[in-house]
Amino acid sequence: MRLLIFLFFSFLTLNATIVIDKKETINLLEYSKIYHDVGNKETILTIFEKEDKFKTTKKEAIDYCNLTPEGVWIKFKLQNPTNKTIDKMLTIDNLSTERVDLYKVKNKELISQKTTGIYHLKEFDGTVALSLPISIKANSIESYYLNVKNEKLSLWFKPQLYEPKEFYKKDTLKQIMWALFFGGIFSLIIYNIFLFIFTKDKIFLFYFLYLIATLMQSQFSINAKFYLFPMDNPDFVKNDFYFNIFYVNVLVSFTMTLFIRYFLNTKLYPKIDLSLNLLIFIIPIYFILQIFDIFTIPQVVLFQFFTPYYFLWIGFYALYKKNPQAKFFLLGWSFALLAWLSLFFQYMGILPIEYIYGYTFETLIMAEVILFAISLAYRIKNLEKKKNDLTVELLKKEKTESKRLEKIVKTRTKELNSELKQNELLLKELHHRVKNNMQFITSLYALKLNENADKKMEEKLHDVERKIHAMSIVHQMLYNQKNLESINAKEYFEKVIENIKNSFELENISFKLNINTILDIEEAIYCGLIVNELVTNAIKYAFDGKEGCISISLNNYKKGILLEVSDNGKGLIKSDKMTFGQMMVESLAIEQLEGKLDIKVEKGTHISLWFKNKI
Repeated sequence: MRLLIFLFFSFLTLNATIVIDKKETINLLEYSKIYHDVGNKETILTIFEKEDKFKTTKKEAIDYCNLTPEGVWIKFKLQNPTNKTIDKMLTIDNLSTERVDLYKVKNKELISQKTTGIYHLKEFDGTVALSLPISIKANSIESYYLNVKNEKLSLWFKPQLYEPKEFYKKDTLKQIMWALFFGGIFSLIIYNIFLFIFTKDKIFLFYFLYLIATLMQSQFSINAKFYLFPMDNPDFVKNDFYFNIFYVNVLVSFTMTLFIRYFLNTKLYPKIDLSLNLLIFIIPIYFILQIFDIFTIPQVVLFQFFTPYYFLWIGFYALYKKNPQAKFFLLGWSFALLAWLSLFFQYMGILPIEYIYGYTFETLIMAEVILFAISLAYRIKNLEKKKNDLTVELLKKEKTESKRLEKIVKTRTKELNSELKQNELLLKELHHRVKNNMQFITSLYALKLNENADKKMEEKLHDVERKIHAMSIVHQMLYNQKNLESINAKEYFEKVIENIKNSFELENISFKLNINTILDIEEAIYCGLIVNELVTNAIKYAFDGKEGCISISLNNYKKGILLEVSDNGKGLIKSDKMTFGQMMVESLAIEQLEGKLDIKVEKGTHISLWFKNKI
């Protein structure tokens, strides 16, 4: 009987203990008990008296949704059954966490204490995550209490135990991804300041200022601060937090206001233009008043919540008035709103953090700034067209006007030719820089592919790399030719297919190309992305390792262009739920190319797309 009781209690003890003899990552909450400390009242001495208050949880992460002082205590045990000391890294994945304390105890006596948190960082050691090292001696069981707390922000985090090697690998990936986003926006900043210097167009200056403000936001700049500033200084970190809340986020609204006035030409809408001018006047006054701590965090958050939606309404109004730039603005600004909402939901704990993609904010902001950059590039093209039209008009007047007008026409034509050459150089430089930026991004993905062992992640990175390469080919071809409006479709598709071949080990799949037309820039990019997606899907799923053939044709047909992609594989399997690739193909075909998409499954898959030829 005693033996049974002993075995029973041994089982309970083992069940509540984390055995760390394996190298896998451990989710701490799964093996722990927690206590919600509202008001941050407890200490390590008082928490010993709250043993009956600790409860198990089924959550993988803590996500309390309160802007009040609160914390959580996590009690757990670590068992090392081996004959050597084991090292682990305890990580907290929320960099805004103010304080994290790890207590090692024995028989309700404190053995040691380790502290980290955004206000308690030590000297920068090359990592950008809140972490605490743990060493468990051979053949021992050690008890710990983890206390994580915030005073002002919501408390959300996912505590995990990593092998040191795996921790540093994951941290390096985070730094690479951050460098990718940070470098992408920084390159656009440099590019736009050069555009402003050469064109003297204020819209490039205002967009440059908006990008600077965006890059100063804590979500982008926090890793840069790890490298450049003394993050172990609590006063600096607190002042930086205050500066981001009360100044940087408002500065984003201020610079976007300047940009909107020129981008949407709001002088056409006097009342809206007046409201934006008032906003431009009021925000500097706010900056001055805030020196004296006039406004509170809720008041600033309310302002930051109101202005983005007001900008969105302006976009819809401009679309209603058939403003040609409104579509670009609405799409780009929608990306920005989604980015901020995802951040808001994450910090407020409204959505569990395990359901939020780790780089949602950065990806959406990057999509926004790239879209605005593309629209500004089209602005240069439109200016060139207007100047060409003006030249034609002046030439017509030349036939009927006097010698005085003839002299004026000659002078003006000379000026226009000079400006036209400048714009052509700028447009070539645009394609050159876009190509270089895409090659840089592709190189970073290739670098990550060499390190990454996760097949799913590797496949996703390959897909992104192929899409980026398909777009960069267009800019490379435009930079190497005189004609900046269209490209040789045959040469372009051959390069796209060659890149896809290099991404897969193809032994049994052959390709047939029948390309007999030319495409303008926009059509080429959209068709390249569609072909890249369809051919990649056919290679992956159509043949199951058997021999097969993929045919691609692009020909003039009924005053338009007919794109056909066919394979002799097993045929597309219909599903109620569309994949991201299928939605992308349908969106590009119907919404962007304004074409007709047809899919037939008979002795393989045959996909055809007809659209009007702009050229």
